[in-house]
Amino acid sequence: MNLAHELITRLAPYGLNLIGTTSVEAYEALVPARYAIRTLLPGARTVVVIGNGGGAFWHGFRAYCTARPEYLQEREHPLDDYTVEVIENTLTPLLEGAQTPYRYLYPFRFWTQPVSFMHLAQAAGLAGPSILGVVIHPIYGPWIALRAAVLLTHEITIPPAAPGFDPCPTCRERACITACPAGAVRATSGWDIPACIQHRLHQREDCVDFCHARTQCVYGRAHRYPLDELRYHHQRSFAEMRKHLTRQQR
Repeated sequence: MNLAHELITRLAPYGLNLIGTTSVEAYEALVPARYAIRTLLPGARTVVVIGNGGGAFWHGFRAYCTARPEYLQEREHPLDDYTVEVIENTLTPLLEGAQTPYRYLYPFRFWTQPVSFMHLAQAAGLAGPSILGVVIHPIYGPWIALRAAVLLTHEITIPPAAPGFDPCPTCRERACITACPAGAVRATSGWDIPACIQHRLHQREDCVDFCHARTQCVYGRAHRYPLDELRYHHQRSFAEMRKHLTRQQR
């Protein structure tokens, strides 16, 4: 059985169309020791990085919720829960059949599993850095999301989709910079997080539904997320900002 091929084939129907691999060593060479993953699975050799480009994964989530109206109301983080269901229901039978020890990792479990998914994506050649504070793909641009990773003791390789991709230093249009109403995106220093947070907290009408800078990136414009997905992510990030500010003010 070609495990790499099976992983790609089984995840594709769910819109999980960005799949890459990196060795544990290559990832750990990019990150501080606190983000190391070797101890999470003894004998781990490979990390399979799983993401989506464009809106197909969201369309699947939307259809899933439409068929189960209670799903959104009953769950605090419905998209995260849906991600776990899709990943583990799809891959567990495959990995058990391959008789390889494995462990699932998720970006939304960062506080208990501190793994840098941005560095995983770069190590796997799935995406490169950007001044927007997110990784970027040559086709999908910033319209990608890293959904999960799987640690394996098997060694498998998937050819990188975007090896060495680093477009921002040579971009001439830089529409993202002029589009940001907070002036929080800069060519030399990248994303100014405090400026972004302060603007969104005090001038909410400008950025309530989506990030103006991200929508104007010259890459991947044809693959922008649908508006309801943009609102879902953006409003949840805004809520987290407010929680953070409240904790600081106590």
